[in-house]
Amino acid sequence: MSDLLTLARSLRPYIEQAAQSLPDADCLKAKALYPRWEKLVQLGSVTAEAGYRFSYNGDLYKCVNPDPTFQSDWIPGNGTAALYVRVDEANAGTLADPIPYDGNMELENGKHYIQDYVIYRCTRDTVNPVYNPLAELVGLYVETV
Repeated sequence: MSDLLTLARSLRPYIEQAAQSLPDADCLKAKALYPRWEKLVQLGSVTAEAGYRFSYNGDLYKCVNPDPTFQSDWIPGNGTAALYVRVDEANAGTLADPIPYDGNMELENGKHYIQDYVIYRCTRDTVNPVYNPLAELVGLYVETV
């Protein structure tokens, strides 16, 4: 048993590296294959490309810019939209299946989002992640449905 555990530990870096090439829709099915944010903080310096994925509190995030710096005070989803965005492909973005908005996301024109039980339709791409509540973005990027 200890031989298998040793083998699994030695293969873990290769598995994490291979998982980075999965499409967003597939990576959500394999969250356990991605490094945890807490571990990346402990390592200090991690060289990665934009799109590098990691997990935090059960959610999967990806880096917005290349060569991210993981610091303990840069917590994903907590005003870090310029650094990381949550991967959310589970919802279609339709009126019947709106995407839950967490305040750290890029909005896509024509897709529907939900926040505080209110559904919004995006009227133009934000291009970059936004963190304002959707109610504050009415008339700028969204409209209520």
